[in-house]
Amino acid sequence: MKTMITLVLALAALAAVGGTARGQGFQTDRTVEVTPGARLQLDSQFGKVTVRGWDRGAVRVQARHTADVGVEIDVRGSLVQIESNRPGKPVEYSLTVPVDMPLEIEVIHGEVDVAGVRSGMQIQSVNGAIMVRGGSGTIDLGSVQGSITLEGADGDVHAETVNGRIQLRGIESARVTAETVNGGVSYAGSIRSDGWYRFSTHNGPIDLTIPPGAGAVFTASTFNGTLETAFPVTLREAREGKEFSFTLGSGGARIELESFNGTMSIRRSGP
Repeated sequence: MKTMITLVLALAALAAVGGTARGQGFQTDRTVEVTPGARLQLDSQFGKVTVRGWDRGAVRVQARHTADVGVEIDVRGSLVQIESNRPGKPVEYSLTVPVDMPLEIEVIHGEVDVAGVRSGMQIQSVNGAIMVRGGSGTIDLGSVQGSITLEGADGDVHAETVNGRIQLRGIESARVTAETVNGGVSYAGSIRSDGWYRFSTHNGPIDLTIPPGAGAVFTASTFNGTLETAFPVTLREAREGKEFSFTLGSGGARIELESFNGTMSIRRSGP
């Protein structure tokens, strides 16, 4: 994510003049056949991107834009590249892809909404929210100005934003990191005995919901916040109410919580 942000922050100011493609109608509607194992790459400056999965070995590209804009679809072996021939003009994409197709999507100004895809993905937006339902393998989500929501994913998860909340629900993973500067972080999912989980925010709360019977070694730190837990725990180390270390159950997983200003809550899933 850091590489992408460095490259595009200088362009983010252009978003104010990007406008919107809403109301223009679908000017592009094209379907291309793809080989098994193909991956998709989309670069867009302005406009929402919606992706849905289907059981066909093809990619359907629908795009709403003005008449002077063309959408280029380049199929090279196992790579499908999509971009506009007028990067400064807004385009709203609606893509339908094979359910197992890996995704690489970069947007400067616009939301990204993905559902029904069972693959790895790398999604970045400078100014816009990211919403993903599903996903497997490696899932990397990053935004500068926007929230991140991930539901029902199975795989290694990394979510990072500067100004926005991060919500991770129904996650089955042994490795999760979620970091934001201004916003809360919430996680509800599995805690595997060999897993590593890190949740961090500077200004905001952390809400962690884990299943009964989970074992983990916790480290939690805060400057102007508190730690609340629904589990009976014994503190192994405490220093002026700022750093805590304790073991839940038989241990196993490693869980790190860090909030400069905010309450850190550990809850039990279920009734």
